[in-house]
Amino acid sequence: MQERFGNVTVTYEEEAAKLQQARPEDERVRQLVEEGYDCRRGEERSWQVLYHLSHLRSNLTQWLPVKEGQTLLEFGADSGQLTGGFLGKADRVVCLEESVSRSRILAMRYSQAENLEVYGGDPWKRLEELGQTFDWIVAAGILAQAGQYFACEDPEAEAVRRLRSCLKPGGHLVLAADNRFGLKYWAGAMEPHTGRYFDSLEGRGNTFSRKELERILHTGGCEEYRFYYPYPERWFPMSVYSDEWLPKKGELNQNLRNFEGERLVLFDEERVYDQLLADGRFPEFANTYLIVAGPEAEEQTIYTKYSNDRAERFMIRTDIVEGIGGKEVRKVPVSEEAQAHVQQMKHWEKELGELYEKNSVGANRCELKDGAACFEFLKGRTYEELLDDLRSKKDYAGLASKLQQFRSMLVETLKPALITFEKTEAFVEMFGNPEFAGTYQGASVNNLDWIFGNLMVTETGIQIIDYEWTFPVQVPVEYLQWRALSLYLHSREDIQNLGLMAQMGISPEEEKLFEEMEHHFQLWLLDGTVTIGAQYLATAGRTIPLSRMVDTAGKHRMQVYVDTGNGFSEAESFWIHTEPDKQGVIRLELLLPPGAKALRLDPAEGCCLVKIKRLLGELGGTYPLSCVHNGRELEQQGILYTTLDPQITVLDLVEGTGRIYGELTVEELYPDTAYACMNLLNRVRAAERIYASAPFRLLKKLRHLMKRR
Repeated sequence: MQERFGNVTVTYEEEAAKLQQARPEDERVRQLVEEGYDCRRGEERSWQVLYHLSHLRSNLTQWLPVKEGQTLLEFGADSGQLTGGFLGKADRVVCLEESVSRSRILAMRYSQAENLEVYGGDPWKRLEELGQTFDWIVAAGILAQAGQYFACEDPEAEAVRRLRSCLKPGGHLVLAADNRFGLKYWAGAMEPHTGRYFDSLEGRGNTFSRKELERILHTGGCEEYRFYYPYPERWFPMSVYSDEWLPKKGELNQNLRNFEGERLVLFDEERVYDQLLADGRFPEFANTYLIVAGPEAEEQTIYTKYSNDRAERFMIRTDIVEGIGGKEVRKVPVSEEAQAHVQQMKHWEKELGELYEKNSVGANRCELKDGAACFEFLKGRTYEELLDDLRSKKDYAGLASKLQQFRSMLVETLKPALITFEKTEAFVEMFGNPEFAGTYQGASVNNLDWIFGNLMVTETGIQIIDYEWTFPVQVPVEYLQWRALSLYLHSREDIQNLGLMAQMGISPEEEKLFEEMEHHFQLWLLDGTVTIGAQYLATAGRTIPLSRMVDTAGKHRMQVYVDTGNGFSEAESFWIHTEPDKQGVIRLELLLPPGAKALRLDPAEGCCLVKIKRLLGELGGTYPLSCVHNGRELEQQGILYTTLDPQITVLDLVEGTGRIYGELTVEELYPDTAYACMNLLNRVRAAERIYASAPFRLLKKLRHLMKRR
């Protein structure tokens, strides 16, 4: 039987379809696809919706070098999470999916495609009936499911053998598997297939060690293969490493990704990863593996990093490719809208190069090729690495001196183009409308990424290796200085209190000003996109630290009530996870339903001390929000709550406000401590009232007169 959805036909056996039972989430996913739902807007707080419809799912395989003229088979295509990454490359894409319900969803999603065929029902039976061979076979989930199809001693190897037989000469088989010994399982993540703690480590899950995968590949007839390491995991990977390009210290810092359920946090995974990297053992403990089996090509992608969790016009990925001529860096658009952004990089190379060369600073060579911006792979050391060397030696004087060198170099490089800064429409659109107290200077064209990691000292001089964020908009040169240092200090707690900002000539008032500029700039880059990090906060399960475990897990969540005209109620409330950063700051990004009139946050479930650093509403731009509460103000220290139901209520929401941003700290207190603080505060306030009363002032005057006598 066949059903047609636009240009795409789904073929399946009617009797087999009747015997299948659609999974509970399929109906909702189908409805959203029919409505044209954009998962980037984050309107559905659902792990299942994210799993099926997030565009980030295709990051796992979209980077593969599938070329025009080639054919691709996706075995176990599910609802098409990976399919979109192939349709613009291969001449023909054939999808096999056992679930007819999911096959229909896939066809609906890509109904405009003219090179897509979808087959529902038993995929192995359909593969045999097709009797065709392909240049690429992508079977991301087959290893975990092989036991369902083959009742033999080695079902995984049998699956590999059969798929490999359907490859054309020189073809490639792509597999994915969760690592049995992935670090997240040691740290307290559940096994994804069983939903239980430590099943993977104990050998009770559908996961595989690297050694086991190598055995399966050899037994299945694959002699040539390459391992890749998607990070943070294979659901929403943002980077893909290889044995030729492993992570660097500090890069593996996005480890809480338990969208599907709760997890324990038994240790700091970032720090343990750093130790594994130093010991050369990262491949053994990577969370997931992607395997490309087939002959080596002359040119291999050894690393890719996605930057597609933002506005479509800026969605790109960065590849490091190694070939006969050495390594090359490529910036590739991953959306049609981003093509102009990538093409513009060649223009900025010329314009920035002419400006920078007057101070012996170069802009890395750029060449446009096959729709990508290709850059020379430079050898040298970045300014960030040089600063880290001084930091590791605790040479803080040398660190400060190096920062001054950077400051002088930036000013001298831009000096020929510096003019008095004036706000323009373009500036206000990108950075908001801050009120500057002083006079500043800035160039009319700026590379906002004049940051330490992009400044490389090479044998031939200093090079700016990345200038993606170059815009024809004037900004104060001090903002560029602040931005470079702020990004550097963010993850380096040990030097945050050395006064380096002041030494760079940035005042506290300017810091606040530039922070607001940066906040607006990031919103402008997102253009309404709700990042995967923000969606994690709205959908993920609980994270339970070792120090508190289950009985204290509630301390890292906050209840949010929304009044849409009926007052606050449990029915219109939801819980969010509020994991503080290393400075103890909780950053909130709350999506409001239409018609929201007021908002209430319950920051804790007991006595606490809360300090609100920032509270903003978004309506086009952002605007400040005020709040009322049922605590007691402690001047600069925050709000003290002695109640078991602390509340922060926002009543001045402008109609149409779609999002709330907040930054606050929450320190939970023992009731005795909270009551003691309140009693002390009451005594201080009582003393202040007595001191200011008329009788006390009269008594004070009389005492003064008596002393004079």
